[in-house]
Amino acid sequence: MKGVKPSVRALCSVLSVCIIFFAGIAAFADNNTPSAVKSKHYLEEAVEKMVQEGSLTREKADKILEYKQKRNDELKQLPLEQRAQMKKQGGRGSLLKALVQEGIITEEEAKAIREKLREMKEARVADGLQGLIDKGVLTKDDINNIRSYLLKVREERKASIEKLKSMTPEERKAYFKEYKNERKDIITKMVEDKVITKEQAEEIRKAIPELNKFRY
Repeated sequence: MKGVKPSVRALCSVLSVCIIFFAGIAAFADNNTPSAVKSKHYLEEAVEKMVQEGSLTREKADKILEYKQKRNDELKQLPLEQRAQMKKQGGRGSLLKALVQEGIITEEEAKAIREKLREMKEARVADGLQGLIDKGVLTKDDINNIRSYLLKVREERKASIEKLKSMTPEERKAYFKEYKNERKDIITKMVEDKVITKEQAEEIRKAIPELNKFRY
């Protein structure tokens, strides 16, 4: 994130942490460990970067991508309902888990790939924010207000996760049933809480589409 202003860099750090907590609370609903491998091309990009940096061999990278392609091809042969069920059962991060189970990569390599994906996500957020600042959509005060708001959200998420840990499976299921109906995306919440304007929200959605996925 070279060339990014300190205030933007600080916000990016908060955003990445919030993303982890948003994913983490959702993981309690399906009892799966969250991960970042969701895009069709981000994994390929991460693996290629690691090869260039020398943290992953070309041979290992090729095996990872070959396995991913083979897995996708097998899924495409299944009926839609069965395909959806398998994806649901696999959960987030199931590709990296499968790669470890197949002996294609080690736990440490899976961890390194997750970290690279996180770094890439943070860089995308930084680029989007820098573009909004350059266009005059966001000011330094806006950045600080968003940062403070997301820090507050992070603490609320931490408290929610701790609360969930003490619940029984039945209590957890009931909690998520109620919680699901009340959730809104984080950008909508920031507008409602007057952290940003509707116009700013629309520009943020365009510049950083990943934020549209995170519910509060």
